[in-house]
Amino acid sequence: MLSNQHVLPPIPTEQNQSELESLRRERGELEEQLKKERCTCQGYLDKVKAERQKIASEFKQLHQCLEEQECLLMARLGELERQIETRVKEKADKLSKRIFHLDGLIREKEESQLSGCEFPQDAGDILGRCEKGKFQQKEWTSQNLEKAAGVCSKKPPELEETARKLQDASTTALREEGEESQGLYTKVNVTLDPDTAQSRLILSEDGKSVMQGATQQHRPDSTKRFDPWPCVLGCEGFNSGRPCWEVEVGHGSCWAVGVALESVRRKGPIDMNPVGGIWAVGQYKEKFQALTSPTPTPFLPSMVPRRVRVCLNHAEGRVTFVNADNEATIFTFLQATFSGKRIYPWLWVGKGSQLKL
Repeated sequence: MLSNQHVLPPIPTEQNQSELESLRRERGELEEQLKKERCTCQGYLDKVKAERQKIASEFKQLHQCLEEQECLLMARLGELERQIETRVKEKADKLSKRIFHLDGLIREKEESQLSGCEFPQDAGDILGRCEKGKFQQKEWTSQNLEKAAGVCSKKPPELEETARKLQDASTTALREEGEESQGLYTKVNVTLDPDTAQSRLILSEDGKSVMQGATQQHRPDSTKRFDPWPCVLGCEGFNSGRPCWEVEVGHGSCWAVGVALESVRRKGPIDMNPVGGIWAVGQYKEKFQALTSPTPTPFLPSMVPRRVRVCLNHAEGRVTFVNADNEATIFTFLQATFSGKRIYPWLWVGKGSQLKL
């Protein structure tokens, strides 16, 4: 009769214990390898994502610049077309008068033949002048058509050179974006200077907000104050470094923000572009544009900005505007002519708008 007792597990031998430890060690090594592999793959995915964003931003900048170049070339061709039409009209008027005069001489010649009179002696000279005029007209038209064709034929090389320059500019702008994301700009505290504010502008007590009032404020006139354009400068100026600051622009649809030279014109009409010492972007109703020279450059933001970050790189003469809500670059001015001059924050405040620092 079998006894009812538990069967004890076999006692592991020294060899079995060694094999168990070896298997556990191998499993740990595989787990560690899997962890490293996942980290490596995630690193590659992050690089792919960053490269995708970089390419999208680069082509956005190229599209904006190419649109500006297209406008300039079309304007140049339009001006050439107007010059040719004006010149042809002038020459046609002159030739019409000569033809009319020549018709009179022909009639006189025909009448003289019938009556036996001599042909007027100045007719040969007039004919000579008409022939000479006809030759000059033909020569001018041919030369100008050649020039017009030359402009058209030169467009592809110009665009090719422009594309190369824009590629370099985009690379620089993207480097600027990288610097921005890496925190290489210093956020500064900016307040508005009431001594420069146009008389209709109303500033808050802390100098952080400005709007345009319905009537003029009682302020003493000075050479520093803008008049009549609704502009104001910041109190703080910069002649070095990489300062940046943000401006809330969501209250209203007529505004511009940027930087200006200390020597910017204050009285009368001003050029709100780099020629006038101003580098800025803005909105007028539904139209967003960079205040470039000779004409503004329109742009379509991926998202309507509520806060615009102004990034100034004084040493390299570069001003970058960033949508602070989604970190997308709005526009970059390259190779600005600061030349060691002091630069101030600059605001233009339209009716119904309010800007806050």
